[in-house]
Amino acid sequence: MYKRYVDDILIIYDQTKTDETTIHNTINNIDENLEFKMTTEENHIISYLDLSINRKPSHIELDIYRKPTHMDIIIHFSSNHPYDHKLAAFRYHINRMITLPITEQARKQEWRNIIIIAHNNGFPEPIIQKLRTKLMNKRNQPQGTQQSQQNPKKWINFTYYSPTIQKITNLFKHTNLQIAFRPTNTTYQQLSQRTNNSKPSGIYQLKCNTCKNSYVGQSGRPITTRYKEHIRYIRQNNPMSAYAMHTLNNRHEFGPAEETLRLLKPCTKGTKMNCWEALYIYLHHKNDTLVPEQQVNNTNPLFDLAYIPRDLQHIP
Repeated sequence: MYKRYVDDILIIYDQTKTDETTIHNTINNIDENLEFKMTTEENHIISYLDLSINRKPSHIELDIYRKPTHMDIIIHFSSNHPYDHKLAAFRYHINRMITLPITEQARKQEWRNIIIIAHNNGFPEPIIQKLRTKLMNKRNQPQGTQQSQQNPKKWINFTYYSPTIQKITNLFKHTNLQIAFRPTNTTYQQLSQRTNNSKPSGIYQLKCNTCKNSYVGQSGRPITTRYKEHIRYIRQNNPMSAYAMHTLNNRHEFGPAEETLRLLKPCTKGTKMNCWEALYIYLHHKNDTLVPEQQVNNTNPLFDLAYIPRDLQHIP
């Protein structure tokens, strides 16, 4: 028997007709660019994907396999992440436990492992118990009552800043829209910002050394790179940016980045960056600290209604 999942192959053979060395040599001679590595059973047990296969004299027993390097670390219950994201790991573990044809003893052991993972990551046990009951009831439902029989829903994304976002998403409960949450703190953001820890990308403030007014801009690159472009425009007598225009028209002085450049909000290029830039331009304009050359079009009326922390209301 030969079964393959992506690049993992499971082979069961008759030892009276062939042996593992013959099989290994045969498949390694199929193509010179392919090399297969072999893992054989130990004490009649072999792991395949997330299964542990135990060859008994009269039958095969299955158990759930975890690598020796496995760590029971998931999104902590106290973290600022969407609730569904926190439960995703448990949904996977419980579904695997109730769907795989493992022994009852193995099922009980797996449930104990799941409870340990929950305790180690701050999850109250009743939440996990409730999720298990929900998934088992869903599995036992007749197929005619499954949601797949309903009209397909359209997915829309919301950025999850705090649980209060659900006051908005709850408005879509009885519509044909399905809500998906997007976290604010991602691995990509952490890695991209660490490439230049001193001045990452985002919304920046560039001060005039003479009048002390500021230009507000955005950059998907390190803001020090964007600063150098502003200075190059000034030295080339090129009013390409509002900051260069202000300096050239008024014969004001610019200063080094250490004194005049400030990161206001680290973020990556996209719609969110545009919103943050509009907010900081609005705040500087409201405080009368924006260079006149930076034109302010009609501001978003939501800014007048939004709660803005005090440390943002008066930006130096």
